[in-house]
Amino acid sequence: MRSLDELILWHCCELAWEHQSLALPNPSVCAIVVSANGEILGTGVHIIAGSPHAEVLAIQKAYYTLTKDEQILSCQSSESIHQYLLASHQNLFTQCSLYVSLEPCNHQGKTPPCATLIAHLKFAKVCIAISESHTLATGGLSYLLSQKINAFILPSPKIAHYAKSLLLPFDTLRTKGRFVLFKLAQRLDGSYKNGRISSQDSQSFTHNQRSVCNYICISGATLRADNPQLNARYATYPYNNTATPQVLVFSRTLRALPAPNPALHNRVQFCENTHILRELQGFVIVEGGFAFLHNIREEIDMFLLLESPHCIQNEENHLGFDECFSLLHQAHIGKDIVLWLK
Repeated sequence: MRSLDELILWHCCELAWEHQSLALPNPSVCAIVVSANGEILGTGVHIIAGSPHAEVLAIQKAYYTLTKDEQILSCQSSESIHQYLLASHQNLFTQCSLYVSLEPCNHQGKTPPCATLIAHLKFAKVCIAISESHTLATGGLSYLLSQKINAFILPSPKIAHYAKSLLLPFDTLRTKGRFVLFKLAQRLDGSYKNGRISSQDSQSFTHNQRSVCNYICISGATLRADNPQLNARYATYPYNNTATPQVLVFSRTLRALPAPNPALHNRVQFCENTHILRELQGFVIVEGGFAFLHNIREEIDMFLLLESPHCIQNEENHLGFDECFSLLHQAHIGKDIVLWLK
């Protein structure tokens, strides 16, 4: 039977997965503040690079839960939240526990170090799923221990494995200089052509991804069939719905391709060889069908499959190849089933 610490950290990871890849080049992280009697006082997820970290957001919400002080909610930047909490905390958290899916950072970057804030607030316990491997941000646990905070990495192989898989996009981008995600939306019968497939919620999520990615890649077949806009028009705040990432179109028959959608003006590059993917830097999204996935599978780091729970008539689906994936996480976005695969 799992302990309460394991259950809460598992929930941390699940909440972080809901925003997977959206904080790149930062990791997806979740934090939860729990009272002495086990009540969840606040949760926070780091959702976009440069914004407050998960720990800060969770503590901000917990402070409001305990005080009903609406002024804390008007603080938007990490610096302003830090300053307000340091000046106003009144030792409210000395009996509370903080759960984090990743070791709190211990450096001054775009935001102040989370470990310093946690130590000043004197949490009774800080339970962490996995240690930070990035040398720039590591040291949070050691700092908390030096400040006499009861902080520790939970000794649970299952939690460690789940939390580690959550960091795959971040670790891949950091070590390789790029993270390549293949995205495909299909219906329950396996078909993925002829009209809109994903729900509005799924579209918003994938357009949020587009708003923070560096490149979108498609095949010539997709250009011929759909001539898509490949923008982020359905992105939701705080993501930029006017973002227009660079587009790469892969085709062996470049001369046979139609003129691209005017919305792609000045941001399209046509390529015959998919090996150029190895030269790209940053967050790369590849959108297409199973044949395209099969052709470039060696270049792909993760596969995001969005499955809509409906079928259509007279749609033939012949994959023509066998592939085997490891399931990292499954969830729902709106009515759709979401599978994150490696």
